[in-house]
Amino acid sequence: MTDSIPKRRGRPPIVETSVSAAPALNEAATENVSGAGAPEPTQRRRRASVGGHALKLNAPTRPGWTRRWFNDAGNRIADAHELGYTFVEADDIKSSDVGSRVSRLVGTKEGGGGLTAYLMETPDELFAEGMSEKEAHNRQIDDALVAGRDSTGQMNPNETYGHGSIG
Repeated sequence: MTDSIPKRRGRPPIVETSVSAAPALNEAATENVSGAGAPEPTQRRRRASVGGHALKLNAPTRPGWTRRWFNDAGNRIADAHELGYTFVEADDIKSSDVGSRVSRLVGTKEGGGGLTAYLMETPDELFAEGMSEKEAHNRQIDDALVAGRDSTGQMNPNETYGHGSIG
């Protein structure tokens, strides 16, 4: 004789349990193997966030210092040293560097090797100086654009861009 219930392919059979059987299952699952009677607490391991919105380049701040991440590409590390930045060296910050410098793998270089970013810091005073110099340079370029000359001021005042008519 054949069953009147069709078999489901690829799925486990459905097992129905009564409400009265559920407490017995829970008691059996929490019972100690040694038979002491008290259930052993289970510690759940923290799951790593994969593909979430975790901050990959997060690092603790340090009062009086400004920290930035610099990619080890081109001349960026040497440029950072010239601007007064030094490497952050700490053992308590997550790092991919073997030494004490704080670094993270952030991508792939053009040649195919790993691209590393280093955490560097500079005193707040030097950072503020650099930002004011940068802002002064940007203001000079903006003023030149508004006046209709190039950023060096070498354009003849009679030559202007954007002034014309269709006759």
